[in-house]
Amino acid sequence: MKSESDLKIEKLLKKGVKIPNPESIEIGPEVDTNRISGDGVVIYSGCKIFGRSMLILQGSILGYEGPVTIESCQIGPHVELKGGFFRNAVFLKKSSMGSGANVREGTILEEESSGRPPRL
Repeated sequence: MKSESDLKIEKLLKKGVKIPNPESIEIGPEVDTNRISGDGVVIYSGCKIFGRSMLILQGSILGYEGPVTIESCQIGPHVELKGGFFRNAVFLKKSSMGSGANVREGTILEEESSGRPPRL
């Protein structure tokens, strides 16, 4: 018997979301897959998506450089979250965050803005 997360992943694949390694991602039971676009969205290995208010629009890429955990975020079109932890934040069109990012609640990343954690 398939888990609820597995059923959601299957639904996303059918609508066109690219998930190179579907067995490696997790989608919470509260996530509404109708709020995730099938148009050009890519979710890479190790990503976790949680939260009733999750929204992922067309062309967004999650986890290209490392796993991404996202909770209750609104992700606009063509956003790239390359790796890290994101909770209750808004990412507007073509914004991006580099690997290892930790974005706190209430953050709004403006259109075409980007962030990368400092190198130690």
